[in-house]
Amino acid sequence: MLAAMVRGNRWTRLLHGAGAVLLLSACVGSETELPATMRPAGAVISPDFRPVTDIPIPEDATLDNERSLILSGQDQWTGRIVMKVGQSPRKTLSFYQREMPAFRWEPVMSVQSEISVLTFIRENRAATVQIQGRTLHGATVIVTIAPRQAGASATIQTLPRLR
Repeated sequence: MLAAMVRGNRWTRLLHGAGAVLLLSACVGSETELPATMRPAGAVISPDFRPVTDIPIPEDATLDNERSLILSGQDQWTGRIVMKVGQSPRKTLSFYQREMPAFRWEPVMSVQSEISVLTFIRENRAATVQIQGRTLHGATVIVTIAPRQAGASATIQTLPRLR
């Protein structure tokens, strides 16, 4: 009889231990998302929200928050914006060649290759747009804007377009 009680206690302890492990793992699993990243119930995000207003942003663009760094905001910012777009690299390059001047950015240089690079100036700031194809679809766009170097010439020499 003593042997049966010891065996019963072992099974009871084993079942209680397994239940505790399952209960703890269920609690840990529900807290993997950080509270700061959760949207409150009923919250509405404005579709017009743009962290900056002085560069064109394609309609289907999504911001890569981890790789972007925006100091200040709206129309006078410095930093880097990294976006993923659904358009091909060629169409994205054409978009920025066409739209940056509409935002008063003057073209300085353009290189089309595996990683295409466009450079623009506007008042006392310079912008570089890098466009690279993504593995499956679309392109990654990196726009870097910083103050122009003191004493830099404002003269722009237009180079012939290579096709």
